[in-house]
Amino acid sequence: MSRWKRADKRREWFSGADKGRRAVLVGLLVLVVWAGLVALSNAQAGASDLKKDLAAITRGYRFDLTRHTVAAVAAKLEALGRRSGTRLAPDEQRRLVEQYQARAQTIAQLEDAIERVYADPTVTDPETATSLMQGQLGQIRYLHATTRPIVEAILERQMTATLAELGLTTAGLVFPPVRFDFSSPPNYLIISPRDRIELEVGLYLQPDLDLSVITALENEIAARFDRSVLIEGLGGIGAWPTVVLDRADLAWILETIAHEWVHNYLIFYPLGRGMFSDPQMNTINETVATLVGQEVGRKLAHDVYGIPYPAPTPPPDPNRPLPPPDPKRFDFNLEMRRTRLRVDELLAAGRVEEAETYMEERRRLFVAHGYPLRKLNQAYFAFHGSYATGAASTDPIGPKLQELRQLTPDLATFLRLARGIREPADLDRLLAEWRDRR
Repeated sequence: MSRWKRADKRREWFSGADKGRRAVLVGLLVLVVWAGLVALSNAQAGASDLKKDLAAITRGYRFDLTRHTVAAVAAKLEALGRRSGTRLAPDEQRRLVEQYQARAQTIAQLEDAIERVYADPTVTDPETATSLMQGQLGQIRYLHATTRPIVEAILERQMTATLAELGLTTAGLVFPPVRFDFSSPPNYLIISPRDRIELEVGLYLQPDLDLSVITALENEIAARFDRSVLIEGLGGIGAWPTVVLDRADLAWILETIAHEWVHNYLIFYPLGRGMFSDPQMNTINETVATLVGQEVGRKLAHDVYGIPYPAPTPPPDPNRPLPPPDPKRFDFNLEMRRTRLRVDELLAAGRVEEAETYMEERRRLFVAHGYPLRKLNQAYFAFHGSYATGAASTDPIGPKLQELRQLTPDLATFLRLARGIREPADLDRLLAEWRDRR
């Protein structure tokens, strides 16, 4: 088909000549949105009585997921026929994305510099002192906002092409469609019992909450319910369209877009539907999304943007003792794993206060080495430990899934196997089967 005939077919689609196909498309999108909202409602996990008690405390700070999703879907449907950026050459598309990402980091740096001036008690007139920076910030924000839709569309198409190349398709199509929105993801309120590490309640709160509000909420909830509490900003959220933070390096952004797409994909399979039926199922789901997201995102980063693949790191061996600390080099992952192992020991022995004192000492050590952890507590590990390939986890699920991926011939096979997991025992069964094949 010639280029002109393809253009005529596109105009026919979007002009309304083929209403049946458009109705099917819209119906599929409604299905995706509905499934995403159901999953994310489940993500606001926790015992109903405790959640009811939290309603009064968090009223006025809750993230309206439904309103956000409806607005984002409307914007994506409006942009559907524009095919932004398709006439740009690949080099121009890549340059536009790289410029956008550089501006995002400049905006973050300017905002941080302005906040530091306002927080400085020696500055008597912070408005005048920051006037030049405020002007620069306004100009960059305007340009940033005007280019955001085209950059989103470019990355959506690039990600779709990469997923298709890796065989991550349904009936020959990438489904759900890759759609994301560069906006501020919500904060996440994490509550864990003090005597063990467990995500007891998780609630989405508004993005960009002032730190004083965050601290006050954490302190009030901790005191009233005798729980470990943390409110932490998210890098992305698996609604549809997914929400992704743009103030990070491009490799991380691409991995996050892929990670959140995997969550959308899994909603239609047993692993996604059972994500919050059991803490281990949650960990399996998050870890699968991490592994697939990393592999897809890194391929796109390398193939299109020339970003080198990171050096491979073997999964931690739970049977191998950790090496002693190196006085010449602080290894965040190693020290965080050392911390988690010791905390597990103390909590298992019922020494809760000692564990909390130890975590605060370790937090200060991380801060002294340039890692500004605001809190390090049971809630921190309950959240970060669900990503079982991370240093904050001691769950064997991570190494198991990494081994399964190494045993499978390609990423598509791995995802097809993982999506059918209905209970944690299924992972052990799959691993045994593929070990036998080897």
